[in-house]
Amino acid sequence: MKEVKKIYQDAYAKHGNSIKSILIPKGRQNERFDSLAMYIKDAEVSVLDFGCGLGHLNHYLASKFSNLHYTGTDIVDEFIQENTKNYPKSTFYKISSYKDVTENYDYIIAAGVFNIKYDPDTATHKTIVYDHLKHLLDKTNKVLSVNFMTDQVDFIQEGAYHQNVTELYEYATQNLSKRVVIDQSYMPYEFTIHIFKDQEIVRPDNIYKSI
Repeated sequence: MKEVKKIYQDAYAKHGNSIKSILIPKGRQNERFDSLAMYIKDAEVSVLDFGCGLGHLNHYLASKFSNLHYTGTDIVDEFIQENTKNYPKSTFYKISSYKDVTENYDYIIAAGVFNIKYDPDTATHKTIVYDHLKHLLDKTNKVLSVNFMTDQVDFIQEGAYHQNVTELYEYATQNLSKRVVIDQSYMPYEFTIHIFKDQEIVRPDNIYKSI
């Protein structure tokens, strides 16, 4: 984790408040956020942006929801300081581990959080990812939404993590919630998984309750 933190700190020192500092030089954030936020429909909503970077999701959501209770958290001190200055009406706090998330939120979103390996060993990183998902779903009231780079690519950069879609689906439905949606419609090399907290089935219709 220290290595990942330093990568972002070095990028911020070089680029400042820029999308390049969160290692997304090609942009396309709105398409990504459209997918991640597709199930947020409440007039008043609390959202945790886990791994908030420079708060770009905050800006996006604030343009769509008039009564947004946004909280951003990150391991990078510089990001938290920058966001606190730029978004004084929102809440930001630094974490050292996913276990530092102790409150519940209606929706939790994690954008690009797992794209860099936390451990050189892919299997170890995958275990860490799954531990994150389990904890974050526990702190979600409605939907946990996370995007990944898919492994269906021609090239994988050293140190990058590309998630197999089928494997994640099987893990999620067997260990987290049988109610999931995977969206691969917005970019060819990324996908979002939405994991629903409420799995109650409405009888006799045999449908899930509306979120």
